[in-house]
Amino acid sequence: MFSTEKWNSVSNWLLENKDVLSDEEKEYWIEELTKQNEQVLEVWSEQLELLDEVKEKLMTTTPLAFQKEGEKLEGISYFHLGIYSKAVNALKEELKISQQPSRLYLYLGYAYLYLNEDHMSKEHFLNVVYQSNDPLEKHFAFLGLGLQAGREDDLEQAISYFEKAERLLFNTDVVYNLGICYLLLKIPSQARHYFEKVIESGEGDGEAYFWLGKTYMEMGNKTLAMETWYEAIHQFDSEPLLLSLALEFEEKGFFSCALFCYERLNDLGYDKSTILHGIYWNYGLMDERNKSKKGFQQLLSYDPTNINVWISYLWLLDKWRDYETMKKEKAKIRSYGIKHPLLKQMTESTSNYID
Repeated sequence: MFSTEKWNSVSNWLLENKDVLSDEEKEYWIEELTKQNEQVLEVWSEQLELLDEVKEKLMTTTPLAFQKEGEKLEGISYFHLGIYSKAVNALKEELKISQQPSRLYLYLGYAYLYLNEDHMSKEHFLNVVYQSNDPLEKHFAFLGLGLQAGREDDLEQAISYFEKAERLLFNTDVVYNLGICYLLLKIPSQARHYFEKVIESGEGDGEAYFWLGKTYMEMGNKTLAMETWYEAIHQFDSEPLLLSLALEFEEKGFFSCALFCYERLNDLGYDKSTILHGIYWNYGLMDERNKSKKGFQQLLSYDPTNINVWISYLWLLDKWRDYETMKKEKAKIRSYGIKHPLLKQMTESTSNYID
């Protein structure tokens, strides 16, 4: 597991030793820290950069449900197949003879959005807003404009567009995105209203519960935050959700809660190595040393060259000043021929005590 404290230890060591690291070691650490950051992104960590989080949370990855029966045009078919460049070319030709241009402008707006051509997407969404009398078309045009504004980090403008979309039609995607925008603007009391609305609609998934809990926590209501998160743990079996909650609990020092998440993941049959690592790590953070040591030793007996497990285990041993066990484990690392810059630094930093 990669906690903030351990992340800081690695970062400080790298800064202190940057002048003596080889180019190969520097390249390794850039890759390693990038990999850890990607893991954080996947589980919705607080360490996301603002724009990356906006893109991740506001940008849907599948075509939206504004298709009507009887739409047999080639451009629309390409759009729903996810072939957006071909969809753009075909839709532009079909516009020349269409009796419903606003409909095709809507498809073009989303096709350009998925192709990351934000200026073109905005132009076509605005065409729909000004030309269409269909509430469904205008709703999805405002939603598209909101997504496009969010990607440009213009959260106030995104909120304005999402609110216009919501007034036309209830859509949990719109309501959810409003909650995310207000949360990113550090207005959790407003964000809470929208996440609650998603859940009350009966269409809320585990992610809505996760973010609702975050809003309660940021408002200082730890009790409601914990109740919301525990409800999510019991209701949903999503691995990303449970891992997100585990990391959230770890960062806030709620190690028994994090342990509960990992035990739930273990019961659901997810990747044993990762989950057991999390369980034994949190036992260690709770200072249940015997359980933690026994667990790590068993895990390493099955996978003796797992670098991440070794780093967590040695970090805990060093924290406990258990130099007798550290000496035994150092001998094992040598016998396995494991070479890793951080392991070397961790064992050398305690060499005065264990050699």
